[in-house]
Amino acid sequence: MFKEICITPQVFDAARLQEEARWKDIKILLDSLAQSGYIVGLNNKEWAKRVMTRVNTLPASIRERLLGTIAILRDRDRIVGHPKLTTISYGENESDWFSIALTLHQLRPFYKIIANDTYQPDVMALSQLDSINISEVFGLTGSHHCIKSQENLHEILLPFLSYAKKLTIIDPYFYLELPRYQTSLRVMANNFRERRGLREGGRIIIHCKWEEKKSHLVSRWQQFLNKMGYETAHQIELYAWERKEDELKLHERYIITNQGGLVSGAGTDKDDFQQSEWSIKDYRELGDILPQYRSNSSPFQLRVRVDAESVEMFN
Repeated sequence: MFKEICITPQVFDAARLQEEARWKDIKILLDSLAQSGYIVGLNNKEWAKRVMTRVNTLPASIRERLLGTIAILRDRDRIVGHPKLTTISYGENESDWFSIALTLHQLRPFYKIIANDTYQPDVMALSQLDSINISEVFGLTGSHHCIKSQENLHEILLPFLSYAKKLTIIDPYFYLELPRYQTSLRVMANNFRERRGLREGGRIIIHCKWEEKKSHLVSRWQQFLNKMGYETAHQIELYAWERKEDELKLHERYIITNQGGLVSGAGTDKDDFQQSEWSIKDYRELGDILPQYRSNSSPFQLRVRVDAESVEMFN
């Protein structure tokens, strides 16, 4: 599924990238991550500064190609800055930056660490990219089938949500009086903005289908969101939508962040006896999905808005 990659800034040294045209391998790697993952930049914004300094020294023809892909990654928030670790000093040496990467890797493993030198088995050297199918290793790997257990939900969602800044859940049946949806929301909330232990609060929006028979349960939804707010420090809101006559039905199930989207064929709830197929949604299609859940452009009618403090009903 979504892949977290760590690359030392020294990989982008001009001399290294021009040697045997290794910049082409990095270009394919970055293109793959634009579809299937993101780069965890070390020491917050410092990593990006060091990389851009190096890329800007490349010949114009190479520089422009890499900058084009880097721009796509930035537009999709696929380069994230992990907060600076004040306990570790760093300089210009790659070994300094690798020590930071290794510290984070030990907290929770990256999919890959890429450096100029291998250092240890967990690290892939820049020169090794030439011997693999980069798109196959780092690109989209097809759908993932699994039982919707709490453990599997955690495994799928942690790398997807850990560095996200916004989270939208779209599931017609995400009703918070049901324990299986309470559990899945807890999994998502605990993984959202987790950042390898340096947690932050964020905003979670849930879109579900309105059913009139659920009206007596809305107060329970509000109580649960209030409880979740205390437990996680997230601001969580639920919007319930009713189908307009002769308009679309609420059917698809998505988990969408500022970085990308996942599709779950059999729903986003926890269910130890049901299998679902998970896949990464094409980023370019997310712009067609989210406007459906804005009042001024929606094919649905907003009926209820619930957060930790209040309930609003709409005709």
